Amino acid sequence: MSSSPPVTKLPLYEAWEALADGLHVQRLALYLEPLRELLTATPAEIALFANANPAALTASPAPLAEPQALAAIERAGLAHWVSLPGAHGTSSPAANPLTTTSDQVAEALLGTVEDQPIRTAVQAVSAASAWWIGSFAAIRHLGVHHSTLEPVADDVSMEVLHAATRMVAVGTATRVLQHHLRTTGGDQEIQLAYCRAVTEGIVCESSLPALLEDLSELRLVDLVATSIPWRGRFTKYAGGTGAGQVE
Repeated sequence: MSSSPPVTKLPLYEAWEALADGLHVQRLALYLEPLRELLTATPAEIALFANANPAALTASPAPLAEPQALAAIERAGLAHWVSLPGAHGTSSPAANPLTTTSDQVAEALLGTVEDQPIRTAVQAVSAASAWWIGSFAAIRHLGVHHSTLEPVADDVSMEVLHAATRMVAVGTATRVLQHHLRTTGGDQEIQLAYCRAVTEGIVCESSLPALLEDLSELRLVDLVATSIPWRGRFTKYAGGTGAGQVE
């Protein structure tokens, strides 16, 4: 008789979610050295860096010191999301300019939620969203267009990056709230926060295709497209054309 543990089957969308998570981590790992080089040798021709230098775009978020908040993040499968910015972020004296958007998202969704671990968890994944967008934006000029796989020739504006940060912050906050309610339960205020997050995702959906084209670069497009629930979230995976082949 076999003593092997039973195999737990994930719902398909959660398996795709895990695949997307792994792809983002892989892409970060592959470009850590170019990220470090940007801190000492910023390309003068990259217009983005005139508005936000790479050190600011990759500035580490505040460390997460609340065990219960970290447990809520881990239940959502997002431990890597908050640990990697702490491990690889910079100690820039200038704040990441994208954090204004991520902080606004967290506060708008949380409303009057009094559960401090959940507040901290949502704030942490939102702040980390600004770091992930900022880091991938810093190496955007080294990437390729998400559909043509040709070099990216055009620049990206801070307005577009703020919109991308908003999308990803909404998506990761939704994920934390959803898994908390599913596994632990929550009071009415947490349920309302989840409803606000879902509603915000629905409102965002109509502007997503245009935003992805504005971002254009593969890493950024996949980061945004797979982070927030919408009808096109896992189209590449469902069609058997996942973008990992580039790496």
